[in-house]
Amino acid sequence: MKPEVSKFNDFIKVIDNLAQLHEWEVKNFPLLTTLTGRVLYFRIAQRAIGDPEKLSKSMKNLAGDTAYTDKALRNRLQEMEKAGFIVMVDDENDGRCKYPMPTDMFYAAVYLHAEQMRRIFDKNYLIIDK
Repeated sequence: MKPEVSKFNDFIKVIDNLAQLHEWEVKNFPLLTTLTGRVLYFRIAQRAIGDPEKLSKSMKNLAGDTAYTDKALRNRLQEMEKAGFIVMVDDENDGRCKYPMPTDMFYAAVYLHAEQMRRIFDKNYLIIDK
């Protein structure tokens, strides 16, 4: 069964928009070029923007049920810290644990990323804030 032409065209537009966004990410956000970098970036951003209280959760909670090794995740976090996007902070409840705290640079990057996404998707869709 063939999809409706209009739905297929919408699908093509979404794929094209995602491809444009990916190209922009590769050029502007080297941290997003690896899957572990993407996972950490989006998880940290989700918590930092959506629910800052969740930032102090353990690394296991941050990484979730991903298949990535602890070493790969630590390497990405070290890269993020070296680039100035995060600082590793001691957990107040357990001094043995550290968690990533986003810097102003991280927040600026997230907002720039969101704005670029809006620009790309605005070409084909009317985006209305709630």
